[in-house]
Amino acid sequence: MSLLLNVPNAEKEHAASMGAQWDQVAHTWYLPEDRYDRLIDVARWIPEKHPAIILPTEISIVHAGRPCWKCQHHNRVIAIAGNYFYEKDMNERDELVWLAQDFFTVFQQVSAISENLQTLLNDHYPRYKRAWSNTQEDHCWSNHCESCNSVQGDWFLFDEAGSVFNPTERTEASQLMIRNYTLKYAPLIDAVYSLGDHARLINEFAERPDL
Repeated sequence: MSLLLNVPNAEKEHAASMGAQWDQVAHTWYLPEDRYDRLIDVARWIPEKHPAIILPTEISIVHAGRPCWKCQHHNRVIAIAGNYFYEKDMNERDELVWLAQDFFTVFQQVSAISENLQTLLNDHYPRYKRAWSNTQEDHCWSNHCESCNSVQGDWFLFDEAGSVFNPTERTEASQLMIRNYTLKYAPLIDAVYSLGDHARLINEFAERPDL
């Protein structure tokens, strides 16, 4: 779960003193996970401007099927998920820290995605792309209808009880599929998530063809 860093040549010695290492094959700097206690120290070299969540290099994508709200075309829709991740937050002393979160969840209202994860999504899920969200009043990554290109909003996919990514019972969760992809460096996103039985049901009962 190494994190890619963008270190200028003039700052390489400083970066090395903060725990960064040099990848001789990829010719880039990175922070190994066993040095994630230095995440705050290397923040200036993280390529993304405002990263909020660092996902594991084995990224999970949850698949579901749902008819388009507009044209009723049956679409494949997806959600980014993670078995564990690091989240930037404030501690009790109002200090900025990265907290390790050791549980499974699915992410929604995704407003930013690192370049390596964007490439994977473009290759495998081209209908998952950025669009304006009236709810968030910002551009977010959303599923789009394969037929009419309408945005398939997060409310209908995540927020309503019984929606595809918010199952309330085992039979609903068993209709989902989780596929894993491995990236060389940890992807970053800016998103929100929620805890509850829906995440447990997905984690326990969704199909996992990669296993």
